[in-house]
Amino acid sequence: MVKNALFAGIGPALVDYIYVIDNYPKRGGQAVIKSSYKMAGGACANVIYGLSKLGIKCRFYSTIGKDEDANFFIKSMENVDLRLFITHEKTGKVFVYVDKDGERTFFVHPNASEVLNIEICEEEYKEIDYFYLDPFPSKNSLDLHLKVAKNAKRFDKFVILNPGYPYVSLGFKRLSRLLKFTDLVIISRDEFKSLEANEDDFLKFVDILVITLGKDGSKAVTKDREYYQPAFNVKVVDTTGAGDAFAVGFLYGFINNLSLDLCLRLGNFIASYNIQYYGARNYPDKDLIKEILKKEQKHKTI
Repeated sequence: MVKNALFAGIGPALVDYIYVIDNYPKRGGQAVIKSSYKMAGGACANVIYGLSKLGIKCRFYSTIGKDEDANFFIKSMENVDLRLFITHEKTGKVFVYVDKDGERTFFVHPNASEVLNIEICEEEYKEIDYFYLDPFPSKNSLDLHLKVAKNAKRFDKFVILNPGYPYVSLGFKRLSRLLKFTDLVIISRDEFKSLEANEDDFLKFVDILVITLGKDGSKAVTKDREYYQPAFNVKVVDTTGAGDAFAVGFLYGFINNLSLDLCLRLGNFIASYNIQYYGARNYPDKDLIKEILKKEQKHKTI
């Protein structure tokens, strides 16, 4: 770990409006909302929030509005160095519907997260050690992240990409433009399959490819070998933010120079912890993570 490492995220600042239903209705039908919640969100913001909670020094770059949701989001990101640019009257919103099996469906209202007037100066690039990129709901998102990644590599910084559905939908050829300046990719199995690319295609560009496998766990692939860790068996309440929670655990281990097996294990643990509650930011505290690490190392499960 770089001493006093600074981890920066560049992604959307969003507020989630979560609605719990039994089942999705047929088109034109009706469903009853059993309960609702309002929580700060945005995949990149969730990861930054989680890492900061575990004691990692974090910074977050995004665009935001002037409304009450902006205040709500800012208050949620305590202990994070926020670099927010007001580009719209309203902050980005996501309407999330969660069924009785914990499966969720998203409806995104981009607002400020679609207008990407973000500036990062040369001194800031020098300060940051890790860059985490996650798509904005904007047609300009890839261009912004290309600019950031290219500049980060100019200063020999480590670049992490979670392409998500927005970048996966562009196809592997367009995505590879960004992969050229990326060191580590975290992607879900479904997203990986939809690209119709293989692991070697990714490893032509990146050093580590991490694939989350849902209830089957997760794996990491390098040019030398493959690593796998099974999932934890828990009751699923809401899968919103499961991938972000995994990224928090994996990256916490990675930043602290733990083995890839243990990074996967931590990712799986925090993801399993998160999906037992509604919302995307249900993370264990640092003491529990330290306790888990002690048990893993004591019993040599890794």
